[in-house]
Amino acid sequence: HFRYTPVLSEAKPEDDWTGRTGFVHTAVAADYPDLSSHEVYMSGPPPMIEAAKSAFFAQNLASEHLFYDSFDFAPDSQRP
Repeated sequence: HFRYTPVLSEAKPEDDWTGRTGFVHTAVAADYPDLSSHEVYMSGPPPMIEAAKSAFFAQNLASEHLFYDSFDFAPDSQRP
């Protein structure tokens, strides 16, 4: 089964957001304290990926069950 829980890292009062806030990996850690029987797929900037990897491995996620795409943007001078 696929489950989706939206989490906003920077919700503002004027957004009227009533859902989860904070970091996604913190929400996952709170909802799934034992990741040993799960697969995790994620994409994001390198600092987010590294923080999430550390948190998920601490919760028993096997490295072969982690799939991710770490992206960064090229400097403006390298863009066409």
